[in-house]
Amino acid sequence: MRSTDTDKIEWGAHARSPAAEEIDWRLQPGEAETCRAEPPVGRHAVARMYWAEHGGPIRTIIDGRKTRPTGTFRSMKGGGRSMPWDSKHERTAMRLADLSSRVQFLLAQPHRLEILVRGNGGRPLIYFPDLLLKVHPSFLHDLQSGMPYAEAALMPCAANIRPHHLKTLIVEVKADADSRDTDPKYARKLELAKEVYSRRGFSFVTVRESQHLPKRPSLVARYADLHKFVVLDARDYQSCLTCFGGRHTQTEEALIAALGGGPSGYARLIALHYRRFVSIEFSAQRGGGTVHLVAGAEP
Repeated sequence: MRSTDTDKIEWGAHARSPAAEEIDWRLQPGEAETCRAEPPVGRHAVARMYWAEHGGPIRTIIDGRKTRPTGTFRSMKGGGRSMPWDSKHERTAMRLADLSSRVQFLLAQPHRLEILVRGNGGRPLIYFPDLLLKVHPSFLHDLQSGMPYAEAALMPCAANIRPHHLKTLIVEVKADADSRDTDPKYARKLELAKEVYSRRGFSFVTVRESQHLPKRPSLVARYADLHKFVVLDARDYQSCLTCFGGRHTQTEEALIAALGGGPSGYARLIALHYRRFVSIEFSAQRGGGTVHLVAGAEP
């Protein structure tokens, strides 16, 4: 693998490195034993994050050796990049994140996390997270309060948010029956990964198939995904603004009519939603929901 940018998580000291962003953990006495992490080559580093040089996924997954469905997902929130997935649940989670007005950035297989531990023959524990999202704080709050991932993704967002207010969220997507669930070593690796992300300022959530990815919201995201790259021009944006008439909300039915009506008008409205110009309340029946004007709105 080619050389990549590296984040180092440090024990207490600041060993400067021109290619690394370093974090001082300032551990309390005995905390190192609790984490069971041991300094590797550098006297203080205990974990490293390796990021791809091109800013995209660090691994492609598709290598011709898999016996399960794999593929790529072209993401609007990922700058049009093709994001790799190796389970249909990951693809569904990406579709929902791409659709969500409260997600501003999406990256699959974002980095490789290496954690040094005792009793592993000097080899690091290696973890590849499924997704990294930059999200509105309300999205993270809803997930931490127990709201299913799909429901949180379909909630509207009535205002823009400044980039420095976004939260970084690491998502681990799992099927209901995962053979690794009974593996104590894998469970320990996830615990350590959560700890590293917490110290880095990232949040971590596990998304389970039945609890977080029910059928109806998944179908909403699947059908909306068909229209996200519909070409828009200045007239579409102006027609949308005119229909709002200075208000911050408008009915979905009125906006579809203003954008040409029928399937074409609906497709343009969905495309405006993906571009975060408007935010649709997908919880309502098609045509009967409320749409929020996001463009120009401040938190």
